[in-house]
Amino acid sequence: MPSLTQANASRLQRLGITLPEVLLPKSGPDLSKWSVVACDQYTSDHAYWNQVDSIVGSAPSTVRVTLPEIFLEQPGIEGRIEKIHAAMADYSAQGILENQGESIIYVQRTTEHSGQRDGIVVAMDLERYDYAATSKSLIRATEGTIVDRIPPRLAVRRAAPLELPHIMILIQDETKSVIEGLASKVSEFDVVYDVEAMQNGGHIKGWKISKPAHVEAILASLEALLEKTIASQQSETPLFWAMGDGNHSLATAKARWEETKKELAEKGESQDSIMAHPARFALAEIVNIHSPGLLFEPIHRVVFTKDVAELTETVLSEATAEVTQIREEELQKLLVSPEGQNKAGYFDGKNWYVLSYKGKKLPTAKVDELFARFKSSDSASRIDFSNGWEDTRKLVAEGAGVFFTPVISRERLFNWVQENGPLPKKSFSMGHAEEKRYYMEARRIVR
Repeated sequence: MPSLTQANASRLQRLGITLPEVLLPKSGPDLSKWSVVACDQYTSDHAYWNQVDSIVGSAPSTVRVTLPEIFLEQPGIEGRIEKIHAAMADYSAQGILENQGESIIYVQRTTEHSGQRDGIVVAMDLERYDYAATSKSLIRATEGTIVDRIPPRLAVRRAAPLELPHIMILIQDETKSVIEGLASKVSEFDVVYDVEAMQNGGHIKGWKISKPAHVEAILASLEALLEKTIASQQSETPLFWAMGDGNHSLATAKARWEETKKELAEKGESQDSIMAHPARFALAEIVNIHSPGLLFEPIHRVVFTKDVAELTETVLSEATAEVTQIREEELQKLLVSPEGQNKAGYFDGKNWYVLSYKGKKLPTAKVDELFARFKSSDSASRIDFSNGWEDTRKLVAEGAGVFFTPVISRERLFNWVQENGPLPKKSFSMGHAEEKRYYMEARRIVR
């Protein structure tokens, strides 16, 4: 009897996905300690990650098998990566993870900010993904990729037997034909996890969908949506899968897949054998961009410098923007209004300013350009990215000037990327930091 993947091979190929064999903790581990927020959050908040470490203790946890970005530029990263590989091997040896078989995982995430966000976990075909700015692939980046962020993650993936995703990929499904209807059918699925996420992460519940009729219905709805997308974009190279979160994780998976293909070819493996390798795919959660539980939030810029006053002078002399003082509460209202789409805010710990730009370039790109000019005179300065107004605001106490940016509306995203290519790096965030995907599922990426 053919497997689910074999039975649906042509449809899966057209969609650029496959049905993963998901690994989940058995009943022993505490899922509230196992599941940890995405590694690209709280990148300047040591207190957050110290608290995570304290909560987890010696229990099995995804924080032991992932690399939080806060540690990327700190000493000892090689040792940390070695510990990640050792933890993966240890968890495998202990039999902590159980194979769920070929399936789709239906996820409901509930938070105090956004309500319920639904998604489905599948594996994306890296042969159908390209993060280049000129890409016309089925799976595409929506933001610029910071290439310097790939090598340390690639070092993790090279020797890793497992992957754990915080990747979220968007579909444009205004009629909610693919995911949202699954909520009415959960009695027909098997619950595989049900947990309160740590650190105010809300509630996460997942069901395994593995019956052929259920799987085929989801794939048929995705294929119908693909046809609709081709027609609406009037293109045989449509943007169907748009990166939401985890762009650098998917880019890393792509880089490792290209390495793996080369290594296997040098060993004399056949093309069919190479293309059947599990590293060809990357686990991800699919979310509808029109989901009411999906909030689009800005990602702000934080410039750490020894001389904030000099940074402020650079801002005030900004040639491409009109710069005026403003009250904080007025700036907050402005940046969430239609009029705020071409503006950015700046706070130096004392005064608030609004930067008004002209032209097509987005404010995030303009702020990044301003920082590049400032860095030429202050080579020790660095830029970081932060979610949430208050979490960002408080970083001025650490010797930083803070730029607040608007966010592109969800209605514009697909068309913008299709017409103009990816947005500037770190242009938007889906929800507050604590609403980001929490690690839960795993998958083997070695034979």
